[in-house]
Amino acid sequence: MLSFEVEVWFGDVDSFGHVNNVAIARYLETARMKYFVERLGFKKLEPIFVLRRIEIDYLSPLYLGETAVVEIWVERVGNTSFDFGYRIYEKNSGREIVKAKSVQVWYDVRENKKLPIPEDIREIMVKDVRRGE
Repeated sequence: MLSFEVEVWFGDVDSFGHVNNVAIARYLETARMKYFVERLGFKKLEPIFVLRRIEIDYLSPLYLGETAVVEIWVERVGNTSFDFGYRIYEKNSGREIVKAKSVQVWYDVRENKKLPIPEDIREIMVKDVRRGE
C-alpha cells in the first residue's frame, strides 16, 4: 500500500464549505500516478492505461484546514485490466472521508485497443494485491 498526505487548499472547497467531489477525484488520480512513479519506477507517465470505472463512497466531509491521508493499493490484476482500492481519512481525527475503487485498462491510445499488462509490471502488481478494509 502507498499513502501520502494532501493539505486541503481553498480551491478544493465548494460553496458548501467542504472539499468538492472533483477535488476528491483529483486526489485519487494523484494516487494512481504516484503508484506508477513511486512503486513501479516510471520516469515519465505515458498513456499506458485508461480509467474504465470509478466508484466513490463519500462517508464524511473534509474541510479547509484539514489534512487528508490518501491510501491506494492493488485489489486485482487481470490480463488487460487491474483494480485499485482507495481510502481517504482525515489525519488528525482519523475520520474516514472516502472509500473508492477504480478499474483501469492497459491501453494503446495510438491503436485504440486494450493490451496485455506487460509481464514485469504485472508481476509487481500481483505481489502488491491486497484487500481493502
